Amino acid sequence: MFKFQDFDGKLLALRAEMTAPVARIVTTRMQSAPEPIRLFYINNVFRYNQSYLKREREFCQAGVELVGCNTPEADGEILSLFISSLKLVGLNEVRVDLGHAKLLKDLLNVAGLDEQQKVAIQGLLACRDSVGLNNFMEQNSFPSKLREIFLELSRCRRLGDLSSVSLKGSNYNKVNNQLENLIELQKTLMDYKIEDFVFFDFSLTKKIEYYTGMVFEASVPNLGLPIGSGGRYDNFIEKFGKLKLPATGFALEIGKLLQALTAQGFEIPSNQKSRVIVSSKFRKTAINVIKILRDAGIATSLEVTGRTIEKTLEYAKITSADYVVSVDMEPKNLTIYHIESGESRKLSLKSFLRNIKR
Repeated sequence: MFKFQDFDGKLLALRAEMTAPVARIVTTRMQSAPEPIRLFYINNVFRYNQSYLKREREFCQAGVELVGCNTPEADGEILSLFISSLKLVGLNEVRVDLGHAKLLKDLLNVAGLDEQQKVAIQGLLACRDSVGLNNFMEQNSFPSKLREIFLELSRCRRLGDLSSVSLKGSNYNKVNNQLENLIELQKTLMDYKIEDFVFFDFSLTKKIEYYTGMVFEASVPNLGLPIGSGGRYDNFIEKFGKLKLPATGFALEIGKLLQALTAQGFEIPSNQKSRVIVSSKFRKTAINVIKILRDAGIATSLEVTGRTIEKTLEYAKITSADYVVSVDMEPKNLTIYHIESGESRKLSLKSFLRNIKR
């Protein structure tokens, strides 16, 4: 059972896997939910791709979706949560590259390029090859104004830089609307005081075709892969039912977060609890001791096979237990066996609890 929760903590026990099933769930189980719908999830996901090693095709992902609103404020909230999540886990020098799924595509359509030419120009943009880009546009008879816009957008590094970019003519209405949306998003990011984390990347469009607006991915130095990504997908949910709802969200890959933390020298705490085996001929007394230890947060099990204390110590060593506690009828004085050192001593239950917590 995969569990979704809304941002307010109400449990939504639904069976699903990531973005596509989110859309299916919203259309089939949440038609009457008040909008916007805010959801989050943490679960293993599967991605089949020839470029992935087998062990990388299953990984743990944490994600957030905001459904039912397509304002700059909604995008700003998602980006703010995205960045704050990365900072809260302890990452330094977080960078978010942000593009627009339709901006480049619409400009390429206006230019009248075939698919092969579109792939070529996207490659030049991704490499930030301004010389190659200029040569390509000259060879393919780009209108001079359109050529200037391509070069200007490829030089933009911040969303605020887009305020100087505009195109005249009805053919460019969609493009101008997209630029205005990005500029308004910048103002929202400034209100959240996160604009310094976000960089504009004209070439970033994502391979998944359902994105319709902003697309973004996060990275940190010394790790060659994005650690999380997301974007807006306004026309996707309606494919799974009658509801036409805009949506935006992101997902973080937990394994890559851990790699990034390790690369930055962060030592991930083990939080490993001590493991105790209680051995006794007096079951009721042993169970009472186990209950006290478990209530104190100590992982405790009962020796249930009737082994001798010597055999129990051997078993504890093999199974990496930390202590064996031998209990008499009256548990005033326990015999505590420390597995790693091989030492044993008499202690009261209270003293043992105090020592083990220390």
